[in-house]
Amino acid sequence: MSTSVSHFARLVRVELEDLLDDIKCRISRNDARFEREEITSYVHMENNALLKHELESIGRFGSIVDGIDPSNYKDTAAYEDQFLARAGALTGDSDDPGAVFVLLKRKLDKVRAYISSGELEPES
Repeated sequence: MSTSVSHFARLVRVELEDLLDDIKCRISRNDARFEREEITSYVHMENNALLKHELESIGRFGSIVDGIDPSNYKDTAAYEDQFLARAGALTGDSDDPGAVFVLLKRKLDKVRAYISSGELEPES
């Protein structure tokens, strides 16, 4: 196994956690807007329902990361392909908001760019 595959998987996990934190912040901002009476109860409930659904979806992507053994892959491209296949199947089989797959792809692009930039070599 390449240590870069393991490193890639760890970075994907970190980026997913960051995405979860971002969505939680959006929920808090939505709650604050409701408390300041900037949005109606209906808009508040709809926004929170969508955001909580996104949280659940991103959480399932985290379980995909946990369910893929990096030692089975010789390079990050093979790992990423497997991850995307599983994530695509998961979102295709459920009623996940379409944006979650787009957000996931952006995070993967970020990790791939970071790894390929050579800014940080994984520890051996």
